Amino acid sequence: MTPRLVLLLSSVALSYLAGCGNNPDDRYQLRTDMYTQPSFRHNANPRPPAEGTVQTKGEEIPVRDSLSAAALKNPFTFSRASADTARLLFETYCFPCHGLGAKGDGPVAAKFQTPPDLTTSKEIKAPDGYIYYVIRNGVRIMPPQDENTTQRERWLIISHLRSLQKR
Repeated sequence: MTPRLVLLLSSVALSYLAGCGNNPDDRYQLRTDMYTQPSFRHNANPRPPAEGTVQTKGEEIPVRDSLSAAALKNPFTFSRASADTARLLFETYCFPCHGLGAKGDGPVAAKFQTPPDLTTSKEIKAPDGYIYYVIRNGVRIMPPQDENTTQRERWLIISHLRSLQKR
């Protein structure tokens, strides 16, 4: 081996060994932006909203239980134009279990515990806020629909349910 090759190999070996160490702070890091970064809570917004911005999504009022939910009032005004949207939402999220007439005879009802008939006098007397709470948080085997629907869509479903209860 030539002295030049020996020098080259030894310098490569020394630089390789210089990078090996037990303490990561002793090593030279080319990029540290992924290693040192601020941490945020799960699902937390990493940046605060800019000053003067208007919130578009709206925050839902936190509801502790179904009794406090009973006091909730529908914050939206609905028209005949929103009736089709309400029917579509009911058919999308409620029909599989509760059926088109909300009688608890949907196509999946036979495979699970029979869902309640939502046109009985007990369900008619239930406050809108309580029904909103049940749709949002679920009850017994009914899954919560808070991730699938918006606040307005839940109130639309309730308005369609109320129209079915009048029939």
